[in-house]
Amino acid sequence: MEPSRRVLITGAGSGLGRALAFRYAEAGWRVACADIRLDRARETVGLITGFGIGAMAIQVDVGDDESFEGLRDEVLAAWEGVDLVINNAGVSGGGSVLNASMDDWHWMLNINLLGVVRGCRLFGPVLVEQGAGHIVNIASFAALAGGPGMATYATAKAGVVTVSEGLRADLEGSGVRVSVVCPSFFQTNLLEGFRAPDTYSLKMATALMRDARESAADIAEAIYKSVEHGEFLILPSAEVRKLWRIKRWFPSLYFRKLMQRVRQRGAST
Repeated sequence: MEPSRRVLITGAGSGLGRALAFRYAEAGWRVACADIRLDRARETVGLITGFGIGAMAIQVDVGDDESFEGLRDEVLAAWEGVDLVINNAGVSGGGSVLNASMDDWHWMLNINLLGVVRGCRLFGPVLVEQGAGHIVNIASFAALAGGPGMATYATAKAGVVTVSEGLRADLEGSGVRVSVVCPSFFQTNLLEGFRAPDTYSLKMATALMRDARESAADIAEAIYKSVEHGEFLILPSAEVRKLWRIKRWFPSLYFRKLMQRVRQRGAST
């Protein structure tokens, strides 16, 4: 009997990370649940061990080099390898190019962009040495079609897409695959710890999340299936796929519709 496959998920203590941990545990994978809050990671492990798989909780701050290196060392000491790395951990925030503070820019880029870079740099060589594996980076639809009041977040997530494209090219022929996921708003606790220079961004994000049709479990299911199929750019809902087509083919129309929707939501919040 072949040993079960191994997945590491950062930010697995809540939201999409926890939903992904459930989905992979359900499929029989061994799951390493990493989170900045060890109590939440342990809670996820406690919830998924009912599937009869091996799971472990590890504390990590993806914004810190040494902490991420420690995560890598702990995973390799326990498993001697890993089959799938999901760089999911991140923070939320708002602010325009004009009003976001430099502290907020550094905070956002260090965690949401460089946190993914750290995961790719540290685990990419491990997978290359194995001759197989998969890295999945969680970006956002904001990376493909930014809107007002979200410059810091959208810029960091756009960087995740670019990093993923470059990594995919770098790893061509190595046996290691790369995917990047660009979901839109879905029901989760992403707004916990939201940082912005004004209340407008939070009100807008709260309204969009409140009206979202998909849950974290829905997005996790779509990601699981797309990763199994080896897709690179994963747009995990029909609405996102429709918006992406409009943005690519009719960018001016997309912008007009976006700003019209923003004005309507602004009037109702």
